Amino acid sequence: MSVGRDVPHLRVIYRSHGGENSKARPAYYSKLLALASFVRAAEAVDPAPELMFVNDGSIPAPRLALMESRGEVLSVSAGSNRQSYRAVISLALDRAGAADDVVWFAEDDYLYARDALSHLAAAAATVPQADYFALYSSESLDLTTSRRQPTARPEPGAEGDPGAVVLGRVSWFRALSTTSTFGVRHQILREDARLLRMCPFTGGAWDHTTCLVYQGYQPFSAAQLRTELRSRAALPLGQSARSIVRGFARATINLRSLRRPSRRRVLLGSDPELIAHMETCEGDLGMLPSARTAAIDWGRVAAETVAWAAEHSISVALSATDRDRGAAQ
Repeated sequence: MSVGRDVPHLRVIYRSHGGENSKARPAYYSKLLALASFVRAAEAVDPAPELMFVNDGSIPAPRLALMESRGEVLSVSAGSNRQSYRAVISLALDRAGAADDVVWFAEDDYLYARDALSHLAAAAATVPQADYFALYSSESLDLTTSRRQPTARPEPGAEGDPGAVVLGRVSWFRALSTTSTFGVRHQILREDARLLRMCPFTGGAWDHTTCLVYQGYQPFSAAQLRTELRSRAALPLGQSARSIVRGFARATINLRSLRRPSRRRVLLGSDPELIAHMETCEGDLGMLPSARTAAIDWGRVAAETVAWAAEHSISVALSATDRDRGAAQ
């Protein structure tokens, strides 16, 4: 991958919801901790990024106060993850920006390393052909296959990737996919906006689907589409209608993946992962298994974030175990 040095402006849209779900979380998890870690990471970026906080529903006072002290705060009545995602895509389009500016879409349950957004800005400046950016992605795209179905390399991250770009402690590689927390250049966002807003209607892991489609890969095989449309037709009327809509959305997205080479996007991922989705597996006290996420002691990052928050008069609770971990650094 070739490199350049122009410094793009970073804009961040942090999407938050006042409620909680039933996902298993690490002991130190809280949305206030996630927000504090994000703000800490944003303050480490030079030049300072533009911050917008978009809230779906009522937000607890401590989180709202921190948001209001750091950037613009907007409220939406989306009512679902799909609709709030579509709303922030539209909001980003309403803001002017240079073509190479990077918009970072952030969800509210990620823990950020302090230098996460600084590394994002460095990658955007150094690798001009990168269109999308991921700070949470271990699967590496196999570029040696010409098939329309995507293939992951057996090695995670940048391991064994001769095309990886090394910037300080982070190696950047061609990633397979990421979540709905991602970065994109402003011009690419404008060109891909309709696609990004359509993908949530495919259901399932639509963030993964989105990443495959904009890179020019078919997310669904013809056999999958036929099976789904046939099986859904036998459901009760209400369920059948929704399922058929989803089936046609998937077929349409498959067609949209037939992009000419100049429209196939490049998704760049960081190794190690610089943010962590605060979820746990059953019987596992740590993060979801990922060799690249595990390269960072996230319990320590949590403790460091709490210490930073205390210095800024923000009270974030932490378990005794994680407080001890931070004190031992």
